[in-house]
Amino acid sequence: MSRHLPVLLAALSAVAHGQSAPPPPTLIVGKAELLNTLKTANLKPGDLFYLRTLGPWQQGDCTIPSHTTITGHVESLTSTTTRPAATILALRFSEIPCSGSTSALMTPLLVSIKAPDPDSSYNAGAPQTPTLSGIFPTQVNAGRTQAGPARQPNIPTGNTAGASQALDANEMNQLHDAPGKPMKTGEVRGYRGIALTLPGREGPAAKLSSEHRITLDRAAEFAFAYAPTPPPSPSPDTTPATAAPPVTTPAPATPPPPPPAEPAEIEDVCASSGCKQLAAVAQATSAHAIWTLPLAALGYQSRPQQRIAGLDHSASVHFLGDDQILLTFTRHVLLPRSSDKDAWAVNPRVVRAVLISRADGRVLRVNDWTVSDDIAPFVWGLSNGVVIAHVGHDLVRFGPGLTIQRRFRLPGPLLFLSASPSGNLLLVATVHEKHTEKEHAQIASFVGPDVPIDEEYDLTGLDAAFHVTGAKRVTVPPLRPALLQASIVRVQPGARPAHTTDWLLEENSWEGHSKPLAHFRSICPLQVQSFPGDLLFVQGCSPLEARTTWYRVLNARGATLFKGSGPYSDFIQQTESTDDGRLFAIASSHFNRPVDRTTPLLTGDFTNLTVTIYDSTTGKQFFAAHLPQGSAQEDTFSLAPSGSALAVLTSASLQLFPLPAATKK
Repeated sequence: MSRHLPVLLAALSAVAHGQSAPPPPTLIVGKAELLNTLKTANLKPGDLFYLRTLGPWQQGDCTIPSHTTITGHVESLTSTTTRPAATILALRFSEIPCSGSTSALMTPLLVSIKAPDPDSSYNAGAPQTPTLSGIFPTQVNAGRTQAGPARQPNIPTGNTAGASQALDANEMNQLHDAPGKPMKTGEVRGYRGIALTLPGREGPAAKLSSEHRITLDRAAEFAFAYAPTPPPSPSPDTTPATAAPPVTTPAPATPPPPPPAEPAEIEDVCASSGCKQLAAVAQATSAHAIWTLPLAALGYQSRPQQRIAGLDHSASVHFLGDDQILLTFTRHVLLPRSSDKDAWAVNPRVVRAVLISRADGRVLRVNDWTVSDDIAPFVWGLSNGVVIAHVGHDLVRFGPGLTIQRRFRLPGPLLFLSASPSGNLLLVATVHEKHTEKEHAQIASFVGPDVPIDEEYDLTGLDAAFHVTGAKRVTVPPLRPALLQASIVRVQPGARPAHTTDWLLEENSWEGHSKPLAHFRSICPLQVQSFPGDLLFVQGCSPLEARTTWYRVLNARGATLFKGSGPYSDFIQQTESTDDGRLFAIASSHFNRPVDRTTPLLTGDFTNLTVTIYDSTTGKQFFAAHLPQGSAQEDTFSLAPSGSALAVLTSASLQLFPLPAATKK
């Protein structure tokens, strides 16, 4: 292995200069993107710059995950005085450890550069829905009372087939870059007048030369070959005088498995599934609240000019059991920064919790606590009136009267919390800082203040007693998934990627088995969530009817139970069902223009709110509350576990509505 690097360098150099060379080893080329612009006018020898890998790379037992930071430095920068004058920029890249190993190191060798494509729809930084095999067991034993030791997150290598291109000895001079014309070794595409000299016998540095100053744009794509870093050479008198060992050719990467077959039906048809059409517009009549609690008297400060994208998470309402209501909101007060370097409390928040009697709206208790970061929401309502809160560095499960029943120490800043419909499975995603404090500061200085720095993410599974069921670490920001009782549901592009209206709901079991669940057409990305009754709420945009959104309620088998539609100006904020699945509710706001969860808005733009409750047996409207004040919050209402009351939070008040008894069919 100690001879691989010089042999590979010699092969690259020979190919670049058209010389004959021994057959080179198989290369598996990985790609990375530049995190900020490089300009020779601003560079000097020794300057650092950074890239991140666009996909996982694997050769043999070495894996370099996606979003790995590659550190480069300017080895030299010279300008010739001969005619024509030339700028020569030599770049070298620091070694990268193989995933899960600190001893096996790989040297990145630059083999081509491509300017960013402004029309490309590929975004390597986009969040992904994680696979959860190994996180949750097939059956969760929720009856344990003794907490066992938490498992440490492992860093899986996964199947990296298809993430990088394997080049055999006869294809050494081409870097396949589908779609489009294949890249060649040593090519610089999109930058006129810049030439690339590959790493050669003099070392692993690559040289860029031009008659003018050199500028490489942010997101420029670098293709790398990776060579094992040779171990330290033994002393001369102990080195055996033998010929160089033959270079072995690794087996090409295993091709990825074919995508699962899609369902035959591409549209949901109520005639085939027996689903029911819900009324697009709620009835005009609305019941009156039995009590109203003004928020200002509790210390809530409305901020109508606050800018948000989608929905806010600064306030929420949840039933705590069936006879208590928990109102929480962020208090806008100054906080002293912690001097504890291990606290990872970068942007702490003060949260006020107000416990309220359902019977008469009387305040029973007021508690304040600090949330260690401001990434995610800080309170979640689960089935059976269970409430979980982010308190300090912990997840806390509250019982009646805000008594603490369970506590789980978070390993890092909380990214999201996702729960199964019954609340007995929890997926906790936290941020894992993968850089030292010095490295973090250097990268931040290079990429700029408004660009997030790539981290790693720990996914931890918990049962109802907050015991750890499994954990894994991923390198790409994960999306919050929709959990069912025995599987995860993910949104995937359809079988025809060019047709961006095709979307597939794919179900993955805890053992890693996948199957198609449902197929939809939508001109906007699908929004999917699960709720009690093992139901799924799917929302999209119609490609056939202009300026129309649609939604579906599916069961765990993918059958459509209900469907509805409305104009783009009706913004669905929240859906929820009772524990038995008998009732489900939809909260929406009406605007005078199209809006969705990516639209920049002011919290004061939400000037009205409608909560409509449907009977899941008949699909008929069961109850409707029309409120003249709006709410920009994602958790703006809560159903009592028994289905007997509805609590609604607006920008000015909390109101309680009694629900009529359901008619037995």
